[in-house]
Amino acid sequence: MLSRKVFYSAALVALVALMAGYAVYSAAAAPSLSAGGEAVGIAPSAPAAQTGGTPVRTITVVGMGKASGTPDVAHVNVGVDTQGPSLQQVVDDNKTKMTALLAALKAQNIADKDIRTSNYSVYVENQQPPQPAVEGVKPGPGAIIYHVSNQVDVTVRDITKLGDVLDKAVAAGANNVYGVNFSVDDPTKLQGVARANAIADAKARAQDLAGLTGVTLGDVISVSEVIGSPTPVFAAAVEARSLAAPVPIQPGELEVSMNVQVTYAIK
Repeated sequence: MLSRKVFYSAALVALVALMAGYAVYSAAAAPSLSAGGEAVGIAPSAPAAQTGGTPVRTITVVGMGKASGTPDVAHVNVGVDTQGPSLQQVVDDNKTKMTALLAALKAQNIADKDIRTSNYSVYVENQQPPQPAVEGVKPGPGAIIYHVSNQVDVTVRDITKLGDVLDKAVAAGANNVYGVNFSVDDPTKLQGVARANAIADAKARAQDLAGLTGVTLGDVISVSEVIGSPTPVFAAAVEARSLAAPVPIQPGELEVSMNVQVTYAIK
């Protein structure tokens, strides 16, 4: 009898403890009621990084820098245009003259890798309309002229010899010369100078803005290079019929431009 009472007492204590734990859990998990009777959820505490901290104030500018240098490479397009009433004759004539032109270019120490075919075309030109039909006479065809054009892009790596190269090309049969362009074979050095000038320009702009707004310039937050259109090169058009030995060539200077975007912290 006594053991049964002890068992019931222990069971009662366990039940009370379980109910008390459930009540504590319910009080913590259940939403409270607002004055209007609406449920208000209990949100977890926000991390310190989200609740505190002042946003970093910055100034962002774009700096521009330039650098000039003397060209050391020239690019020119030369070729042979032939025409005549017989297609096969025009093709053969063009082939003979083009072979002589290529030989003349290579004789000027132009490497094979620096000669690239850029165009080969054949087209027909109707010089006059067909003859009108006459009674008893079959209409005659109009005059037809065939044109064949063969063009090559040539890279001249010693621009002091460009005039001689053009002269020899024309003497060998080239009757189409155009697009003389100058460039720098390795623009890395010029780009580096232009980039350094762009960084200096960006800092000067940021300091001006800081002074105008009454703040102090801080550390650099980010830097990025602004990629724009390719740097243009100076070009000169040359027509074969106006060439004379020696051909005067003036390469001038090339200008490289670089832009950078820099973000500074401000105090």
